[in-house]
Amino acid sequence: MPNILIVDDDDNIRQWLSTVLKATGYSVIEAESPEHVIRQLLGGDVDLVLIDYHMPGQDGLSVLRDIRAMRITTPTIVLTHDNSQSVAVECFRNGAVDFVAKPIDPDYLAIVVQRALDTHAGTLKNVAYRALGYVQHKKECSHFVNSQTCSCGLKDVIENIQDF
Repeated sequence: MPNILIVDDDDNIRQWLSTVLKATGYSVIEAESPEHVIRQLLGGDVDLVLIDYHMPGQDGLSVLRDIRAMRITTPTIVLTHDNSQSVAVECFRNGAVDFVAKPIDPDYLAIVVQRALDTHAGTLKNVAYRALGYVQHKKECSHFVNSQTCSCGLKDVIENIQDF
């Protein structure tokens, strides 16, 4: 079950988003301010970020810039009441995978979230497949005696990537 981090200073919106996403089958982590977003992302427990564009202190756009500057690849969707084209372009230029205008339609949100997760998973799988071209069984691996076995763990890694 994918973990989604919701960052919004409005308690009602954050709780509503949490309810909608949990009903769709996602695990949700809530944050009312962006201060700990990077730490949460570096912890590796977040598959997608939904972040409000306008927040007191550090806004969503500056957090998005920080995420990209640290080369964190977790997909991020920006939420905002300001649905102007210039704001959308600014978000995309800074690494957002999508942009959702408030008020948010729950069905549309489900589609956008699933599309972002699917796209990211496909990208990770492709990167993993490309990386497999550079790995080899260890010299002492049983694969060299019997190609159906593997004592170094590479066969398990390949199977996990295929099941991803």
